Amino acid sequence: MERGPRPRILSAAMIAAATTLVWTSAPAHVLAVQATPSPVSGLSCDVPARTHHEMLALLAESGLATPAATTGGQTLPEGTPAGTGSAAAMERIVRRWLACQNAGEPLRAWSLFSDGYLYRLLSRQAVMSDDAYREMATPTAAAETSTLVEIEGQRILPDGRYGATVVIAYPSVPMPKRFFFYFTKVDGRLLIDGILGEISFSVP
Repeated sequence: MERGPRPRILSAAMIAAATTLVWTSAPAHVLAVQATPSPVSGLSCDVPARTHHEMLALLAESGLATPAATTGGQTLPEGTPAGTGSAAAMERIVRRWLACQNAGEPLRAWSLFSDGYLYRLLSRQAVMSDDAYREMATPTAAAETSTLVEIEGQRILPDGRYGATVVIAYPSVPMPKRFFFYFTKVDGRLLIDGILGEISFSVP
């Protein structure tokens, strides 16, 4: 009996490959940071993982995606300086997210993303099979440990979200890479709401 085409299934390997491609393609000449990376060991990947039920419910939603991360043609988005507490919260979530990335725990890392941002990343996937979920639920520690070099410019954006410039070092990349992280508050909890690669905001 002939079978129809299989639906596309999200896998941890697909996400890892896509993330690596985007993050290592930014132009190195834009970044002139020579700071010593600070270890991520201060915070562990101790957040609950997204459950299979949560992922299926999320993918079944419509119109959930938050606005795409963009600087609107500016080198960096405008905003007003964030308070000390908000700035510290942004650093904590970035460090915890990096810890989950290094531990090979995508489902825990995704718990640090807003539903809208995660939906925008995964909405092209029709289903998430039990096998695909089990694959992502099995920790696969990264061969190379990424480290946070610097987080700066923490600000409150005109749309009410928060933002910060984040510099991350990768052992296999000669120069650290710079990103712009968007954050949003959900039920009083700060979550990552978008990530721009260096090339996206370095050239207006």
